[in-house]
Amino acid sequence: MSSRGGLPVLNIITCDFETFWSSKEFTLTKMGPIEYIRDPRFVPQLLGVAINRGPAKIFSGEDEIRYALNKLELDKPDKIVVGHNLNGFDALILSEYFGVRPALMMDTMVMARWCGIARMQNESHAKLTDWLGNGHKRAGTVISDGKKWPDQFTDAEQEDFKRYCCEDVEQCRDNFYSMLQYFKGKPDQFTELLTFATMTAKMATEPKLVIDRGILEAYIDRLDAEAEASRKELSELFHFASTEDMLKAVRSSGKFCEMLRALGMEPPMKPSERKTATLKAKLEFERETAARKGEDTPELDEQIADLVDHPVMSPALSKNDLEFTALRDHPDPRIALLVDTRLEHNSSIQRSRAVSLLKFADGVTPVPVMLNALKAHTGRYSAGVSEGKSDGLQFQNLSKRDASKLDLRRAIHVPEGYAFVACDSSQIEARILAYAANETELVEQFRQKRDPYSELAEKIFGVPWQDIKAGAKSGDKKMKLYRNVGKTSILSAGYGVGATKFSNTLLRSGSKLSEDLDRHFELAKEAHTIYRLAHPNIVAFWKQCQQVIEHMFNLKDTEDMFSFGGPDGKLFSYGWVWMPSASGDLRVPSILLPNGYAIRYPGLAWNNNEKGKIEWTYEKPLGKNIVKSRIYGSQVVENICQSLAFFMLAWQGANMYRAGIPIVDNIHDSFGAVVPAADADATLAKMEHHMSCVPTWLPGFPVACEGEIGTDFTIA
Repeated sequence: MSSRGGLPVLNIITCDFETFWSSKEFTLTKMGPIEYIRDPRFVPQLLGVAINRGPAKIFSGEDEIRYALNKLELDKPDKIVVGHNLNGFDALILSEYFGVRPALMMDTMVMARWCGIARMQNESHAKLTDWLGNGHKRAGTVISDGKKWPDQFTDAEQEDFKRYCCEDVEQCRDNFYSMLQYFKGKPDQFTELLTFATMTAKMATEPKLVIDRGILEAYIDRLDAEAEASRKELSELFHFASTEDMLKAVRSSGKFCEMLRALGMEPPMKPSERKTATLKAKLEFERETAARKGEDTPELDEQIADLVDHPVMSPALSKNDLEFTALRDHPDPRIALLVDTRLEHNSSIQRSRAVSLLKFADGVTPVPVMLNALKAHTGRYSAGVSEGKSDGLQFQNLSKRDASKLDLRRAIHVPEGYAFVACDSSQIEARILAYAANETELVEQFRQKRDPYSELAEKIFGVPWQDIKAGAKSGDKKMKLYRNVGKTSILSAGYGVGATKFSNTLLRSGSKLSEDLDRHFELAKEAHTIYRLAHPNIVAFWKQCQQVIEHMFNLKDTEDMFSFGGPDGKLFSYGWVWMPSASGDLRVPSILLPNGYAIRYPGLAWNNNEKGKIEWTYEKPLGKNIVKSRIYGSQVVENICQSLAFFMLAWQGANMYRAGIPIVDNIHDSFGAVVPAADADATLAKMEHHMSCVPTWLPGFPVACEGEIGTDFTIA
């Protein structure tokens, strides 16, 4: 791509569709965009188009829109299609309805995330336009609610609706050019972002995966049969008059606890922040009332202070409460059944996902993979869509380890004559952490393709690592457990987790060190301590990142940047980094990654918590609100390592895409492609090559990958 003045010379086509909708029954708040666009009621009414910085033109009705799209030739490599929520809606209309697949695509939401604006407020078109000073979006779609174009619009309404569409397009165009200034002098960053954004959009607009209805229907029937059998057994056990009565009792925390106690089991408990806050507010109100009356309040003072160390407890009955989920393996089958029924009934995640997939299961029509590029604070993908209701196709969160849940993955497969090729970056976050903290021994273990998990397990259990590795590979249960403890330590203890959370992580991964949970915790705590002693640079890196927070706060009135991390101490930099805004010169406390992405910490501040310790927070958008989120040294380590790991993967993915590999999905640390079966081996070799390369901004990084060929999503 050529450039002028430091920025690429672009042919920008800004687009925006207005479509038929009805607030009563046919709207993106009630169904996902794929279902919406594939619905027989779907009709495109207007298409607004602006070419480069020119004024918007409006095309109305399907015939006129098709004519305009043919003239625009959006599939040409010199055209970049721009839109707000382009990935989640307008690009899907182009591909699904009109068969138009642009060569290059940029969603202004993705730009707002890279530039940092989306870390300051929600991502709506209205908010972005206001932020950049490009006008004000008005609520024009109210005109079109339930109306078919053009017959059900008055002449005045037609003109107003066209004007509304025109304003949206021109605001989106202006937002794009305002944010483009962020890349001035950094054309390579924009080119890389454009490639990544296009690759992500094409996972939806050029899908290759299809869904098998028969597998899903059989799976749903099995889940329903198992659930019904469990409910019937419990109804008989507790003498409920009906299954409905039993389910009401299972849903009720109070009655469920009574059922557990009837079987001789006290329910596990956990601190309740909500109940503790409510009680604290009540006691503080009583203290203020008493003080106004001139009464002494020593007992109330003591009760309030005591809440810090003795919060209000409540039953721990969710799928995230490990002590509760461990009861699924209780020796009393009645307790195991009761717990299992509550967990399955309250979540029923597997069934819900199967039902969501079933909507698109005809075994022929490819289903779009919808991913939100840069959605997370660290830049990682998130599943689903940015606005409105999701279609529920959570490809990134399908269980892979539980054999009983693999039917969902088996149901997602390639067409006949094709192969699915997946390549996974090995231990990417653990490698990044070792590299960033300059934990040289661990870096060398990875570089030399040794087995860091077994080597750490040797330090924990006193068994030679060669014996642990060989035994785990041969299926020896004890050696496999030892290696899993080493693996879990390296993959999860590097972000400063405490001994309790580490112990729970071991349980969740199936590494129970003793049948007695108290003894398990003692042994886990020892392993936790040994991990920290064996990796002093990682522990020191947590402390260094705490100092980064504090120093960054004090840089408000300067443009100075300071470096830290990595083999040379210059991997990251921090300070107050510029971002686009209407004022033109807004700076936000940020940590800059070597690829140019900034992790923002707006509103960085400190206060003394209830224990008298300094606590740091920053502000982040949550829906329509701005909330405070705690930040501390090991959390910064997690942020920068997750972010850097992802952007290395994104760089590899973009290179594969440029090399002509048809990337169809991303599942955390892996990419997948669908190719003719005859090309599978060659494609795998290319993917392994690209995922064994590192960018120039990660010199000497010990990268590794593993690839696999199959016909369905079980290898993803």
